[in-house]
Amino acid sequence: MSLRFTWAAVLLLMLAGCAGLGPVPDAVRVTVSDIRVIDATLLEQLYLVTLRVQNRSERALVIQGGSFDLEINGRDFGSGVSDQQLTVPAFADGKIEIRMVSTVFGMLRLIQGMQERNGQQIDYAISGRFSTQGSLAGVRFQESGEITLPSSGDLPQGGDGR
Repeated sequence: MSLRFTWAAVLLLMLAGCAGLGPVPDAVRVTVSDIRVIDATLLEQLYLVTLRVQNRSERALVIQGGSFDLEINGRDFGSGVSDQQLTVPAFADGKIEIRMVSTVFGMLRLIQGMQERNGQQIDYAISGRFSTQGSLAGVRFQESGEITLPSSGDLPQGGDGR
């Protein structure tokens, strides 16, 4: 019985020690930096999404790939994966490019949401996980924000004032 207790205690201590090796919660902030259309067909669109990764911890963050989901105006829009590797030094930021796929239904949900809001504001939410060196669980992230679109009166006009 004593040997069992000792092994159980050692195992619990090892697990507790490993839990402390992962990244500090909220040590990573991820925002959408750019979205470009790569290809579009009738049924799906392929985008290249650039994410800015801010490392707010005292250790370098070594990303070995990841996945994410993007919502626009509260509706699923697309998802993506990447095997790109990135090392973000302590208290620094870096960019990672991820291919995102959206179906025609995602595009229809986007158009419907913009019509409901008169196209003036786009709310977005991004969530996902990066696989990282030194952490079994990786780093989860979730960010949201809004983009206010210019009204038609605020858009630049041609050289002749039209």
